[in-house]
Amino acid sequence: MIDVQIPGYRVLRTLGVGGMATVYLAEQQSLEREVALKVMSPTLAANADFCEQFLKEGRITAKLSHPNLVTVHDIGTHRGIYYMASEFLPAGSLRERMQAGLRVADALAIARDVASGLNYAHDMGFVHRDVKPGNILFRANGSAVLADFGIAKAMKSMSTATMAGNAIGTPDYMSPEQAQATAVDGRTDLYSLGAVLFEMLSGRRPYVANDPYAVALRHVTDAVPALPEPLAWLQPLIDTSMAKDREQRFASGEAFIAACDALLADYPQFAPERRDSGRRSTPKPLPRRAAETTDEAQLQPGAVASARYRWLAAGATAFVLIVAATLGWRSWHAPALPTAPPLEPQTNATPAPPSAPSPAELPAYPRNPVSTAGLDRLDTPALLARAGKYLDEGLKSDDGHHLAFPDGDNAIDLFREVLKRDPGNTVAGDALNRIAAYYTRGAQRTFERGLDTGTQELVEKGLRAKPDDPALLKLKNDLAARGAGAN
Repeated sequence: MIDVQIPGYRVLRTLGVGGMATVYLAEQQSLEREVALKVMSPTLAANADFCEQFLKEGRITAKLSHPNLVTVHDIGTHRGIYYMASEFLPAGSLRERMQAGLRVADALAIARDVASGLNYAHDMGFVHRDVKPGNILFRANGSAVLADFGIAKAMKSMSTATMAGNAIGTPDYMSPEQAQATAVDGRTDLYSLGAVLFEMLSGRRPYVANDPYAVALRHVTDAVPALPEPLAWLQPLIDTSMAKDREQRFASGEAFIAACDALLADYPQFAPERRDSGRRSTPKPLPRRAAETTDEAQLQPGAVASARYRWLAAGATAFVLIVAATLGWRSWHAPALPTAPPLEPQTNATPAPPSAPSPAELPAYPRNPVSTAGLDRLDTPALLARAGKYLDEGLKSDDGHHLAFPDGDNAIDLFREVLKRDPGNTVAGDALNRIAAYYTRGAQRTFERGLDTGTQELVEKGLRAKPDDPALLKLKNDLAARGAGAN
């Protein structure tokens, strides 16, 4: 039973549940039409500043009218319930279509549609600040529509809910200025669009790390990710959209579209089909299913996971508070450790030659999930081989992947298990020293820049590898002393 009572609306079913809100399919009784009714979570509703900003910007956003922006019909409050009613688009989200597979032409058509909607919103004085696949929906004719301006910011607004110091957005697609909680403008959204386009084209998110904080940090310092070689001709779009310095990004959505069209002039086989030709297919709406918990608070039925993209569901999206950093960690030379063959075979579509890429469905590049079952049954050589593979992968990835995550199946835990069985094992001991040094370097850099949260996380990971490491213990003490001084 759904117990949501808002005058003028009859709630039919739940569409999605997230940290910020729950979205329902409802009937607007006065006009007898279905709407997506977004109801703010009670926790946020208790914050007067947030509620004030929600209503203020919601009313203004409701005035936005563009084919590539979701139309907001109504916004208000009733007995402590804050809600927003928008048009209901049942054709699914971009997240669902990415899981099903996209063609290059589809990815470019979607990006151009979103850029068009953003161009209009920016001209009207609004920054979306949360462009991501879950907020991109589709009309019946296949056109992409940007939804959820719930955290949109008026460019000239300086209210307490949107001032610098409050980092708002989704880490996987967050611009460097958002990660650093500094001022934003339209180019912030174009960065996020570039990150979404990269994922559509490559099948993977631009940056992957153990937690949302680390992902946001990588947006600040890491190089712009490179597309697979068959799609290198589209790299200029990614490079300019995701430039760290926003002065080097596209100045507007129109500029993004113009650059896209210029590239397509040399690769006409990827040009999106004309929408009025009737040839552009629209996937059928996905079957209804029980509402799932997601931080995307989607305005459509929950996403249906596919085996090829299950790793995407593990990405944590949430509010990220004051995040900025530099993680200029680099791999260092050391004796090679034994490595194990891949635990699971991974197959990708054979890429076409770079000079004449094929317009077929894009290949996928997900990380293979690794089962932790049976680790206790591995003998010491097998543990060393597996841990050595993780160590090599973590040091080369620059994000520490598989060094300390996931619990129980990472380089630190496996090397420590080896030492439990064989306390004098020099390979495991040396490897743990290297991991501790890796986190020490990163922690020292974040500490020097005043990033206490990031420093604490890196110190804790390093101490897991080497609990008595002098440099890490000193950093821990220095961090505590600085915190005490600040108080």
